[in-house]
This record gives sequence, structure tokens and C-alpha cells, in this order.
Amino acid sequence: MKRTRFAAIAMIAIMALTLGALSSCGGQPKMTDTVTVWCWDPNFNLYAMKEAVAVYQKANPGVKVEIVDMAQDIEAKIISGLQAGGAGLPDIALFQDFRIEQFLSDYPDAFVDLKAEGVDYSQFAPYKVGPMTVGGKVYGIPFDTGSTGLWLRTDYMKEAGIDPDAYLGKNLTWSEVIALGEKIKAKTGKPLLAYQSDNFDMLRIVVQSTGGQFFKDDGSLNLRSEAFKKSLALFKELNDKGLLYQVVGWSDWINAINSDTSAGFLNAIWMVGSVKSRPENAGKYMVLPTPLIEGVPGAANASNNGGSSWYVFLSSKNKARAVDLLKSVWATATPDNLEFYNKILKDAGAMGTFLPSQSSSNYKAGDDFFYKGQALSKDFASWMANVPVLKYTPNYVPMRDAVAHATLNYFQGKLATIDEAIAAAETEYKQVTGK
Repeated sequence: MKRTRFAAIAMIAIMALTLGALSSCGGQPKMTDTVTVWCWDPNFNLYAMKEAVAVYQKANPGVKVEIVDMAQDIEAKIISGLQAGGAGLPDIALFQDFRIEQFLSDYPDAFVDLKAEGVDYSQFAPYKVGPMTVGGKVYGIPFDTGSTGLWLRTDYMKEAGIDPDAYLGKNLTWSEVIALGEKIKAKTGKPLLAYQSDNFDMLRIVVQSTGGQFFKDDGSLNLRSEAFKKSLALFKELNDKGLLYQVVGWSDWINAINSDTSAGFLNAIWMVGSVKSRPENAGKYMVLPTPLIEGVPGAANASNNGGSSWYVFLSSKNKARAVDLLKSVWATATPDNLEFYNKILKDAGAMGTFLPSQSSSNYKAGDDFFYKGQALSKDFASWMANVPVLKYTPNYVPMRDAVAHATLNYFQGKLATIDEAIAAAETEYKQVTGK
């Protein structure tokens, strides 16, 4: 009797284990599955994802997420994995917005269509959604904005006899900015803008503010537009009037900003950390909307530089879990999620492009580090709403490099006219791409 009872108990136990094993092999991921994420900046996007995971784990305590700092060669390693059919790739990776169209073109079956997974893209800044869209499919979860502004040193304005209060919140044209810069240079000797001459960013900001594109709808180069010609003419005028403090290299550019050598610069909200890294800057900077180029229909006082978004690989063994992490934290307006966006803005200067997050307190608060406690995040968020949808195409990088080289040669007098500069950029682009 005892042996029969023992056998029955053993059989029940075996059946329970078997059923448990079968259920764990079903369509839903196990709660102990590990999701792997690749990104590259411990103080910015890696930090932001850690905070997102903390929110996610409140409702999913058994889920583990491994966040890997891939600061070196992340794109090369992703390409190697894609060419190997997904071998060695993470579940989620962060891509710079200007690079993703190349990946979507070269590897059209590599990413999960997140629109099909139910993500509501009307809740994100429209300009972010464009580059991640192919046909009716949308592949990414937008992360941060590169909303831009004109950063000005109010102490140099005062030294030049200019009242900064008269400019607070004002939409300026580039003609007005040049006049302002000439006054500052005449009185203080400071060029208006720190400019990295081997970098494309500033010209990109100006062209995009016109609503202009570097490529046509068919993907061919579009450097002969009125928007591009006016933008390049503006840069030549700034250069010829001595209003650019030119340096080579990112570190020298940051040093120029933080060593009192210029009266300002043109760039994105993510420069907050660099400006704040120097305590002596406190109270000196104010930021105005991106200046407007006159005479170009559709131009606005808004532009963008940078930004990145999250993507899930189809090769992921934990697709459902990875999608759920992104969708439920980054794309859903719960109180915890909105506080998450609020926190990463304050702690890391990471301004998300999830529109409901802009109702949070840190998006509205003044910042005592800036002139008269400017509500910097509120301003950048409002400018972000006017950024046009940007077209990068798979050939954005060779275009960027060709234009940067031609612009520098134009400044140095090696190319005599705008048309010559454009022709030189087109020639280099064709040599690299064959198009």
C-alpha cells in the first residue's frame, strides 16, 4: 500500500515537471529570459536604458536585461552579425538616426516591424519617425532629440553694450545674427561662433532649418537647391567677416566653447552637459531658437542635429520580451513611464521625443545654470515640434564627408565659387558611391 502510494506521488511529480517544461517552451518568453541591449554612452543612452529597465522590472521582476557598453565599433560589429545571419547580435541595439536608412536598405529583413506590434507613432515627434519608416512598416522606437538652438554668451553681449533681455526667446534671422556678431566682435574681439571646420554638423543644422534636403525623393544628390546654396553663402559670409572661430576636431571645439574664445555656438540640447561641465559658465549662456535664413520658402527657426533610436533584431531569441520592454516603457504614457522620461532629462540631459513626456515637471522648470533661469528644456521641446522630417538615405555619410571637404576648400579659397564647391562635392560623392 505504501509502495503504491509512493509511486502515485512520484508519477504526479513527474507529470508536474513535464507540464512545466512544456509550458516553458511555448510562445511566450520565460520570465527568467535575459534580454541583451547594445548602446555606447554610459552617462547618456546606457544610463537611460538602465532607468527604463528598472521601471520595466517593477512589473516583470523575473526578467533580466544585460546592457552592454559598445563604445567601440558598434556598427561594424552589427554588420558582422547581420552578415552572419544574426549570430552574436543582441536583442536590442541603438542606432544613430542618420545611419539607420543604410541598415534598413542593406538588410531589409533584419529588424522587427514595431508598428505591426502596436506601437502608436502619433505619440512621437514626426521628424524622428521618417528615417525608420519603409513603406507601411516602422522599425524603431525613437529615443532622444537633437533639437538645436543658438547658444550665446550674455556677458560678451553686455560688454558690447547689447542688452540680452531684448533677445530672450526671440526668433532671429541670420541677418540679425550677423549684425549682432559684428557688434560683439568690434567691442570684445570675440568671434561669434565656435566652428569645427572638419565637421558637417553646423551646415547640416542650417540646411535642415530651411526644410531643405540633401537628397531628392529618388535618393539622388540634391546640392543644387536654393536652400543649400543660400546656406553655403551664409557660411562664407560668416567666415569672411571673421565671425567663426575655427578649430579642427571635437575636443578642440569643446575646448573653444569652454575657454572664452568665442561668443557662442550653434548646436543641440545635448551640449548642456558640456556647458555645465565648466562651473564658470554658470549664468552666462542663453539659448535662442535656430536662426532663420531669409528668402527660402518653408524655412523655420528650428532644426536638428543628432539623435538615436532603439531597434529589435528579427534574429533575437527573445523578440517578444524585447518588444515588450521597448513598447511598455518607452512608448506608453503611464505615470511611472512619464517619471522615467522626467528623470533621464534631469539626470542626463536626455530629452526624449515621446510627446506625452513633455508634460512632466523637468520639461517646464527653469534652469538656474542659464541666464535668468531659462527654462531650457521647455524651449528646446517647443522648437523640436517644428523640425522638418529629415531624409538621410543609405548614402548620407559619403555625402556628409564630400560636402565638408568642399566647404573647407571653399573657405580656404581653393574653390572660387559656390558652384565650384558644389561640383567638387558632387565629384567626390560620385567617386565614393559610384552614383
